[in-house]
Amino acid sequence: MHIGVLNESAKIENRVGLTPGGVSFLTGRGIEVSVQTGAGSRAGYSNEEYASQGADIVFTAEEIFDRSDVVINISPLSAEECRFVKEDRMLAGFHHLAVYDKNSLNILLERRATILGYEIIQKDNGVLPFIESLSEVAGQMCLFISGQYLQTVQGGRGILVGGVVSVPPATAVVVGSGVLARSAVKALIGAGAHTIALGRDMDNLRALEERMNGRLITLVANRYNLTRMTRVADILIGAVLEPGEKAPVFVTRDMVASMRKGSLVIDLAIDQGGCIETSRPTTLDDPTYNEEGVIHYCVPNITSAVSRTSTKILSNLVTPILDGIQTLGLKRLLKEDESLARGVYIYKGQVVREKIADLVGLPVKELASLL
Repeated sequence: MHIGVLNESAKIENRVGLTPGGVSFLTGRGIEVSVQTGAGSRAGYSNEEYASQGADIVFTAEEIFDRSDVVINISPLSAEECRFVKEDRMLAGFHHLAVYDKNSLNILLERRATILGYEIIQKDNGVLPFIESLSEVAGQMCLFISGQYLQTVQGGRGILVGGVVSVPPATAVVVGSGVLARSAVKALIGAGAHTIALGRDMDNLRALEERMNGRLITLVANRYNLTRMTRVADILIGAVLEPGEKAPVFVTRDMVASMRKGSLVIDLAIDQGGCIETSRPTTLDDPTYNEEGVIHYCVPNITSAVSRTSTKILSNLVTPILDGIQTLGLKRLLKEDESLARGVYIYKGQVVREKIADLVGLPVKELASLL
């Protein structure tokens, strides 16, 4: 088996699919690995480090696709990269097909690609291992982002997240009650912010409240409560996650317009289209814009800002999967590992997720019937 690792820096993506340590493990198991030149440079890994662990260094993305049985990417493939995909290849990474360009998606179907989405791999207990791990990173980053953009020099309200003696802390409103919300809530409460979480799943809200030992206020995410809470929010975090689907819009433009000038919106759901009506994707090079007098931070690949930490997490998670494909073969592995099977969007050109089938106007197939 041959694994290819793309250099995605052109998409302002600082992470890379494998660390040199991951390459060492895979080559030690008899797997060939090609790494596009410069792929790890933004995460602090040189071509020489990869080569010393047995990787071939190649110059172009097209060569990666030509050589590889499995191509590892982080951010969704660009239209150009989709055209490089060869027949019957596997693509593994964050694909977010629900917000994909339809032309690119049709190319992948025509090429009989198999697409594994890190974002929808799900264990029997409901845990999303890739999302859960990176959410811990994103949650901590929300705190740093809030501290930076609430500063006066950034156009913010000029307040501290945690407050000080005789001055109350910032009010942080988190929309969502799942894994993304949990990490953001933990970081904000740890910093002393007055934190409110709104969600529609009562069990999740109860679990959040118990985890925070009563320091968190929880509300049902209906229009009435969202309207009231956005008015008092210094920080509004969209943390609604529906694996493999487009994020529902919870917060309307009118709600954002009611926020105080210089408040901050962070939309963690922007990878899947965003859950706040005024959100639109930004980049790490130009991460914010002002809409309705409110600062918006809407970077899809938010954990790319701490690329080395994030790369290590992703490499640690994907190497056992790749080893399993080498050992058992993809078909047998998917039969035996239900959590991995849940991560398949498309198998050999057949759509196995209903929402994606609806998007391209094709019938959905049962993965089990194709194995």
